[in-house]
Amino acid sequence: MEKQNGKSVTSLFVDSDAFVALAKEDDSNHERAVQILGELLHANVSFLTSNYVFSETITVISQRVSHKAALLFIEEMKSPNASFLIRWVDEELEVIATEIFKNQRSKNVSFVDCTNMAIMQDDKINVIFSFDKIYKKNGFQTVQDS
Repeated sequence: MEKQNGKSVTSLFVDSDAFVALAKEDDSNHERAVQILGELLHANVSFLTSNYVFSETITVISQRVSHKAALLFIEEMKSPNASFLIRWVDEELEVIATEIFKNQRSKNVSFVDCTNMAIMQDDKINVIFSFDKIYKKNGFQTVQDS
């Protein structure tokens, strides 16, 4: 936990499925994602995501919602007032992610998921805003469970 203006700040990683659920009104997790984000915005939370998640989210929103919605997502994430910090996956994190990927038993774990876990390990973040159960299987908490 870090300090900001004398208050404790919880860092939280945000995965693509949460961003997509927020953008796609007919997503099965949309209402829950909106509720969770509302609660988190009122808490003292620091949001972190990665350039891999950013890229993946743009593609999925463009395909499942619209190109216009994907452009809006880019604009919001790149805004000087954005609530989300984007961390770039470097070579060192890719090596860690590759090791995490090698240890997965499910074919449904993406390499992006593994880069998320590598960043979370590196930054000592235990909680992720995601609806993907793979994170719990790897020792992380989802926002819904914290």
